[in-house]
Amino acid sequence: MLAAAGHEVGESVDGADVVLVNTCGFIDPARRETVQEILDLGDLKGPEGVRGLVVTGCLVARSADELADALPEVDALVDFAAYPRIAEIVEGAAAGTLPQRVYGDPGTRFDPAYWDATLEASPRIRFGRAPWAYLKIAEGCDRGCAFCAIPLMRGKFRSRTPEVIEHEARHLAAQGISELSLVSQDSVMWGRDISAGDLVSLLERLETIDGVERIRLMYLHPQGVTEKLIDTMLSSDVVVSYFDLSLQHVAPNVLRGMGRWGGRARFEKMIDRIRSQDPSAAIRSTFILGFPGESEDDAAAVETFVEDTDLDWVGTFTYSPEVGTRGYDLPDEVPEVVARERTERVAGAGERTMDKRAAGFTGTTLRVLVERLDVETGTWSGRSHREAPEVDGEIRFTSDEQLRVGAYVNVSITQTDGADLLGKHV
Repeated sequence: MLAAAGHEVGESVDGADVVLVNTCGFIDPARRETVQEILDLGDLKGPEGVRGLVVTGCLVARSADELADALPEVDALVDFAAYPRIAEIVEGAAAGTLPQRVYGDPGTRFDPAYWDATLEASPRIRFGRAPWAYLKIAEGCDRGCAFCAIPLMRGKFRSRTPEVIEHEARHLAAQGISELSLVSQDSVMWGRDISAGDLVSLLERLETIDGVERIRLMYLHPQGVTEKLIDTMLSSDVVVSYFDLSLQHVAPNVLRGMGRWGGRARFEKMIDRIRSQDPSAAIRSTFILGFPGESEDDAAAVETFVEDTDLDWVGTFTYSPEVGTRGYDLPDEVPEVVARERTERVAGAGERTMDKRAAGFTGTTLRVLVERLDVETGTWSGRSHREAPEVDGEIRFTSDEQLRVGAYVNVSITQTDGADLLGKHV
């Protein structure tokens, strides 16, 4: 949108007249990280430095007035409703002529239809040479999990149409993108609200696009991971065997309190089905510790599950009470120090599990997407089917040949470095 309006958009703060920060308002640690980033950028403002600081995104939608009081260095706080005016707001921030600080209607939920129209008018800009990209397939969520504030910011679940998704996928492929990570807040629900088929039909549509070598699914609610979806993912030559299962907990009483589906037996049955068909399939999950009513035995059940299950990637979070969610005023609150201690224990179990799982790939050969070269060490880095970009580990390897970023090569895994794999191009 900014580029289409004539602004010169760059990926570096150095030399910028205006810096725009897109925020997350999901949990308290994300908010604190965002505020610290804004404060650091505020230090760069001055006659010879940054002239304007603009803040957008979910945190603005939730807390615009609070941010305006706490962060005087911010020139403009832009809610979703004011996105159509972002170009003129940035121009005003650079010139120091903005008539106000808060724009839009804070609390407005994001409108994906507007975003689709914007992308149609001005295709998305990408920075750098990364051969992969995220592709949003839906927006919002109808699950109503007791801990989650996403529906308050992003609204009800709304699928993007298959035509719009395919159009953006082809645009990305034409730019040299060979791996697409499909994202939403609840990917397994895609298509059900618009009678456009299901997630399987979308995958079958996208995997025929020339230039797309890999499709990766992110954020799969376990209740919607059907046998049909599992079979489709495991049989496809394009959709990778990577299952991002948001399990969140395993104790039945905690899951009920969270408004979640599942339990250890159900989760193990699903994982066993996946691994029985493809032992090398990657499985990632996240767990929340310290939800109200969680006992020491409940936390221990999560720790035991993580230790007993060969998960490739494990993420842990300490429960964050969010205003407006059903979990905010629940009784039997777990003291923060106890919740953090439980989180650390499960994280430790996760580290051991990830290291053990990685060691099992020693002696195998994996197809790796080449992403970068460390010139000083001569070591290449990339990812196989089992590493999602940005959130998982990577594969570091040597090669006797000069490789190309974006190429797919075979790498023999010789050893591990924690959960990362090391090897040699063969």
